[in-house]
Amino acid sequence: TYHAASRQEIAQIYQQSVERMNQLRDRLAAAGMPALRVSVGDTPGCSVVEKFGEVDEIRPGNFVFYDAMQMQLGACREEDIALAVACPVVAIHPERQQLVIYGGAVHLSKDYLEMPTGENFGLVAPLQDSGWGRAVPETFVTSLSQEHGVIQTNAAFLQRIRAGDLLAVIPIHSCLTANLLKQYMTLDGEIFPMGIF
Repeated sequence: TYHAASRQEIAQIYQQSVERMNQLRDRLAAAGMPALRVSVGDTPGCSVVEKFGEVDEIRPGNFVFYDAMQMQLGACREEDIALAVACPVVAIHPERQQLVIYGGAVHLSKDYLEMPTGENFGLVAPLQDSGWGRAVPETFVTSLSQEHGVIQTNAAFLQRIRAGDLLAVIPIHSCLTANLLKQYMTLDGEIFPMGIF
C-alpha cells in the first residue's frame, strides 16, 4: 500500500492481501495445519478501509503517530499527525532563504519524499502553546547532515524567525524518528523515557 497512488488503490491492495492470506490459511488447514490466525496490516491499509474483512488481527504500526508520508498517501490528515521534533534554529541565511536547525539525520532519519523542488526530509510548523500549528507553505527540510538540517522557506516566514527559536519538524517517517529519540514529551509536558515502551 505504500506505493499506491490513491486511497482507492490502498483499499484494493489491502483487500487483495486479505484474500490471499485467507486462501493461504485455507490451503494450510486443508493440509492438516491447526487453526491459523490471519494477521495483516500496514498503516495506510488499516487507516483507509472501513471493513477489515475476515482477519483475526491488524497491525498498523505507524497508526499511533502518523507522519508526512501517511498524509501524502491519504491515510491521514495533517491534524492527525501526533509527532513532531522541536528543533532550535542555529543559523539564518536570508540571501538563500534558508534556516539551519539542530535536527539532523540522527533525529529525523534520512527518509524523504520526492517533491517537484527536490527531496523533502520534513515539514516545518511553528510551535504553539498547545503543540504546533499547520505546516508552513513552501517550507521544507531540504538536506540533512548527522546533527543539522537545512530548511528552505519563503521570505515571509524567514522574517519571523530568529536564531534560537524552536520550530516543529513533522517527520517524513515517524517510526524511525520515534525510535531514534531517547524520550517523548507530551503536549502537557510529561516526559516518557524510551526505555518504558
